[in-house]
Amino acid sequence: MTGRTTDRKGKGKEIKTIVNEFENSIATFTLPNSLSCSEVFFPAAPKRKQLAKWDDIISESERKFQEIEQYEENKQGREPATPFLNTECNYLRDQVFVYLEPALEETLRKAQIWEALKIQKCFFNGIDHIAQVLWNNNPKHPERKEHNLHIFNMAWVRNLLKENERPYYPKSWLWPEEYAATLIQKTLRQYFVQREDDVQEMRNFWKKLKLEREMPEMEANPFLCKQFASLNQGQKS
Repeated sequence: MTGRTTDRKGKGKEIKTIVNEFENSIATFTLPNSLSCSEVFFPAAPKRKQLAKWDDIISESERKFQEIEQYEENKQGREPATPFLNTECNYLRDQVFVYLEPALEETLRKAQIWEALKIQKCFFNGIDHIAQVLWNNNPKHPERKEHNLHIFNMAWVRNLLKENERPYYPKSWLWPEEYAATLIQKTLRQYFVQREDDVQEMRNFWKKLKLEREMPEMEANPFLCKQFASLNQGQKS
């Protein structure tokens, strides 16, 4: 017991000496009159975001226009497509649009007469009128121009309507304008994307690959390959 008490007394004296030394050091401490610049902390001022200059905007726009012009020049100077590639576009341009564009123009004139662009629930149906004009003006049947039948007076149309009856109200009467505009924009965007040469080349590649997988004998039969190539070349011409 006497040993423990002497130890506690010794520790108490050490603590008192440490506290006294700390108090003396605080009492003797004085602030300096001045501090050097390296020892002073200055807060960094926020940098102001520089606004774009008008000259930089013009130069950037001119650079983009030059890239577009260069891309168009390179696109015009491309080599003609192979017989397998781009045959559908050539066929549409040379065989379909020649007769479809006049039919569309006449349909627009009829739509203006019926005021179909102003009245949503209009009796005039543009798709029926396009089919009527194309059927009556088919170059393979010139005798149809003399009769110029209405679409509902054609025999094939009556038979088709007997098998597949139309709904009482068309979609143009049921869809609101916002939904119809969304579908039209979606279709146009899809058309402009699919008409690109890169997209056409990729689609033709997958069509050809699918056909080769469905007909594995094409790889082992050179006569069949030659016949397939001549068929694609004939579609292009």
